[in-house]
Amino acid sequence: MASDTSRSSLREAQRAVTEQRITQALAELIDDEHPLEISMAAVAKRAGVSEPTLYRHFPTKRDLFAALAGHQFRTVAAGLEPASADGLAQAVRTVFQRSAGMESTVRWTLAAPDPERVPRPNVQARLAMLRTALGEVLDGLDEDTAQLLLRTVLLLTSPMAWLYWKDYLGLDPSAAADTAGWAITALTGAARSPRRR
Repeated sequence: MASDTSRSSLREAQRAVTEQRITQALAELIDDEHPLEISMAAVAKRAGVSEPTLYRHFPTKRDLFAALAGHQFRTVAAGLEPASADGLAQAVRTVFQRSAGMESTVRWTLAAPDPERVPRPNVQARLAMLRTALGEVLDGLDEDTAQLLLRTVLLLTSPMAWLYWKDYLGLDPSAAADTAGWAITALTGAARSPRRR
């Protein structure tokens, strides 16, 4: 029985390593080519796997892009568990710096014009992280206001915010993080204050 468990664990570990190699190969190819023009054969070759192996792990290009989006999210969010609005304002600095290190992948997975081809599988994980960080603030708000705050902070903490600020204002990740952090602090502070009439 123990040997069956060991074999299963080994297979799962091998599967994870192979999938990581494949998604990393796609990320590297995106640095050089438009993602929609990258063939599955090119990804397999870059990853050092056969095409049947690639298709066994990712039956469609959509599945492959979804895995890439998951890889991008895990990379930029790894180890971040902000427990407060102030912690979230600090965590965004790490998110933006990590995003800069994989800009082509981030740009593609977040700005892809066709969500059917590039799904966004991490929305619920991001929202859960934000609900935890903003829990104290959200608890004191009516449902509509809480949703507005959550949606706004979702955008402010997204690597997409850094990309816009970089493209339009020339901001580096640190300056963009300062901007996002200021906005998060201002919004949550305003939400905590009693409403003025």
